[in-house]
Amino acid sequence: MIKHIKKATHSLMFRFTSWYVLSLMAIILFIGLCIMGAVSYFLIQDTKQELHAVEQKIIDALGNTETDWQDMLDEILYPDHANYEVALADADGGVLAHSRGGANNLQVDQEQADFNWVKLFLWDQTQGLSIQEVALGNAMNGQKVTIHILVQLDNIVYLLWLIVKVISITGIVSLFAGSYLIYRLTKRNLRPLFAIMDALRRMGQITDVKERIPVPAIPKELKDLAQTINDLLDQLQAQFEREKSFVSNASHELRTPLTAFRGHVQMMKRWGKQNPEVLEQSIQALDQESRRMQRLTTQLLTLARTGNIQMKKDKVNVSHTVQDAIRQLWRRDLKISLKEILNPHMYVLGDEEQLRQVAVILFENAIRYTNAGGSIEVRVFKVNNEICITVADSGIGIPFEDQDKIFDRFYRVDKARSRDTGGTGLGLSIAKELVKNLHGRISVTSKPGEGSIFSVYLPVYSKQ
Repeated sequence: MIKHIKKATHSLMFRFTSWYVLSLMAIILFIGLCIMGAVSYFLIQDTKQELHAVEQKIIDALGNTETDWQDMLDEILYPDHANYEVALADADGGVLAHSRGGANNLQVDQEQADFNWVKLFLWDQTQGLSIQEVALGNAMNGQKVTIHILVQLDNIVYLLWLIVKVISITGIVSLFAGSYLIYRLTKRNLRPLFAIMDALRRMGQITDVKERIPVPAIPKELKDLAQTINDLLDQLQAQFEREKSFVSNASHELRTPLTAFRGHVQMMKRWGKQNPEVLEQSIQALDQESRRMQRLTTQLLTLARTGNIQMKKDKVNVSHTVQDAIRQLWRRDLKISLKEILNPHMYVLGDEEQLRQVAVILFENAIRYTNAGGSIEVRVFKVNNEICITVADSGIGIPFEDQDKIFDRFYRVDKARSRDTGGTGLGLSIAKELVKNLHGRISVTSKPGEGSIFSVYLPVYSKQ
């Protein structure tokens, strides 16, 4: 039970509702304080002005009255100011006249008062909040008279208390009603998010990678979230399909040399001891298939690592790297003419070993698919802000319909010729991945029967 409650407190609905409740309470409290402060200020100011007016009337009346001060007070206070308690005292403190309510309340001094906020305001447990004013006046006969005036503020206190009740009741009703409404509204607005979560849970229970989550029309944020997740799922599906195809093709390619292995081993068992010629042919075939299998596994490992290896960022001389790759593969007995046009001052930022492997793959393909008497031309030059490496051959060429597919894994235009020459269909795919790691691009231009030109474009090295 406690775990469910704790889990619920972490939900967006609980947080939105709590935020609303706290915000509403703060707003109601702030508005209530502002209303009470404003009402109190204006009512007290009005009372003070009225008190000063009554005080001035009494002072003026004293100057026109000799001894009949009680009648003078009654005439000023009643009936308009019946809530005023007024006392007139002589210099010795004797009461000369007072209002009809008596003058006992005017005897409240500092010891009897519970609080004395300022000199003007008094608070007594029995009489409540009041305003007291003391002034001096001169009677007509020259006598000094002290005027004590006290005004009860019961009406103001009652009004403020009424405001507190109204604001409290309104606040409580608003909290309950608002909390329910904000809960319902939040639940309604989060319904698309719940749908996305349910769809993701279903997808976690099934193996169908083609299922997608629903994309709501509103709100925009959840729409963008759903579209982003679907885009990610599309990428994962594409990656899954590539890996599935890769595993299928790899297993097929590995099964072929293993089948040949078993066939030649069985042939050697049957006729190898009696026929040395069959034994020699089988040994050569096993050697050829083992080399092809070694080459295939090496390329598979390279292809698997291209997305994970850490690429170095060194200043690389492209011409020197390409020339090293040519020297590694070139043999004089190939019966193919070779032309090199390598600008010696071409530099890129990247991994020299990866660039050398790209050059090896392209040059090896040119040798493999160029017949005796043909030619190969390798060039390194600058075009705009890129370094271009081209490997052109006069070989068999590539059909137009196959030129967009030759960079796919295990794709081979002529499977029989590729098997005879040791091709696996992985070289150009590896070259494409490596060029991509070098932030470049690779393309091919070819005509069947006339040859092919493979071009690699890499960003030129900059000191910045």
